Amino acid sequence: MVDPASEPEPDQYISEIKRLLAPHVNSRWSLESNRSHLTKVAYTDTYEEYPIASPKQLIAQAAILTDEETLSICIIENISKEYVEVLGTEWGIDPMFFVEYASNPAKNALWWSNKWDWKPPEVPGEPDSPNSQELSWSAKNPSFFRLPSGYLDGVFEYHNETPNLSPSTLSKLNSSPNLIYRHCFKDKDWPIQSNTRISYCRPNRFMYLFLVDAPIKFPVGILDQESRSFPTLRLLHSNSRGGVELPHIYDSSRREYSLFENLKTFCHHHWHLRVLFDQRIDHFGCDYVVYPNKLVLPATPLIYLWASCLWEENLKFLDKEIKRISFREIRNPRLEINAILHDRREDLAHIIQGLADTNMYIPREVHEFFATHPNWLDFTRTKPENWDRLIAQANKLDAFLIETFQLFMSSVSVQDSHMSIEQSRLGMEQARRGSQLTYLAFIYVPLSFVTGIFGMNVQQINGTGLNVWVCFVTLVPLVCLTGLVFWGVWFYGRWKGKREKTDEEKV
Repeated sequence: MVDPASEPEPDQYISEIKRLLAPHVNSRWSLESNRSHLTKVAYTDTYEEYPIASPKQLIAQAAILTDEETLSICIIENISKEYVEVLGTEWGIDPMFFVEYASNPAKNALWWSNKWDWKPPEVPGEPDSPNSQELSWSAKNPSFFRLPSGYLDGVFEYHNETPNLSPSTLSKLNSSPNLIYRHCFKDKDWPIQSNTRISYCRPNRFMYLFLVDAPIKFPVGILDQESRSFPTLRLLHSNSRGGVELPHIYDSSRREYSLFENLKTFCHHHWHLRVLFDQRIDHFGCDYVVYPNKLVLPATPLIYLWASCLWEENLKFLDKEIKRISFREIRNPRLEINAILHDRREDLAHIIQGLADTNMYIPREVHEFFATHPNWLDFTRTKPENWDRLIAQANKLDAFLIETFQLFMSSVSVQDSHMSIEQSRLGMEQARRGSQLTYLAFIYVPLSFVTGIFGMNVQQINGTGLNVWVCFVTLVPLVCLTGLVFWGVWFYGRWKGKREKTDEEKV
């Protein structure tokens, strides 16, 4: 950090960053124009998120929380020149912090694993002589942190997509809002960002500052509507050459990968602050205090805490969605539910695989780091064993999902039975309407017979010397005869039904 007494002017600060960036061949940063509209800021104390619209507003809000000794975290996405100038000069941030953030590893070395050499700090013993000066609280509790800043390098993966794209789509992929240059995968066939860097420091004892790139986005139309493909990020701090997968948040758009949203999710859990700020029990043994320095949590343990948080959030989201479907949706099953359940099954399989892979390759140093810290021994979620708990929960949810599939099939069968009953009812209704038509035939058949014999021309009938009442006199016995026939059929059917019912009761 820069000495506050010798803070440079804003123009000098930017000039110094440009000078330091010049030797870095793989580093380019747009530091000329005013592009603050591309910058997004999240500032929170985990209980409340404070709206930030400008660098000055961030400085003022941070000063309030710092005076109150309230722990806070600031996440800045796609930081612009204006924010760099103001924050760098006001907070006395070393220009090399921004230079390291803008740096890229060599393109042919993106997948080189980062090694972390860490040994537990030596805790001094009690003074041998009663005249020895009493050790201070910080001397008795040495810091587990080493560096004033840190950064994480990651490489993006794009699953199940072949770069067979039109020139117009390629141009959309190549138009990234990121102000800092990052490498691309295949410059010609797949011009999309391939790597990223997350940098962080502590401007003061009570605050963390994180810098992240703009989100990776797939333009609308590049992926099929039925596609389940999405970009994932791997951070190269693992015993596996594939690195640690940092999943995207399932409860968000699958067409983008946002480190900004991922970090916000991580920082909304208040207990993470105890780890980030190396909080300890004070010398009275009754309260947690922030360790008296501005050193940061090492990158490797931060990655495993962050990844654990994201996997757990995704597992909670799937648990809620699957139980909502199981307890609500399948009461009135739709065919679309089958596809949704298969999507959730695919997501859950991805979580189980990701948890197992990460748990398998946790470095020994990470185990030692969390196992030796005096205040984290009872923190279950900081221990690597937490991954076993998440895997067990995921397997239980998988079993529940299989039961949901079976319940869905049972609900579909019940619905089919209900529909069959409804069809039977409709058939009976149609039969009843047919009976009504039969009753109408009682009148229609005799009338048609009479009119066929005598005709309907009353004037012609009168001209023949016949009385008009002849028609009606003829009609009456025909109606009676027709009614008698239909009554006989009805009576026979009723008698036959009663007889069959009596035979069934005897049996």
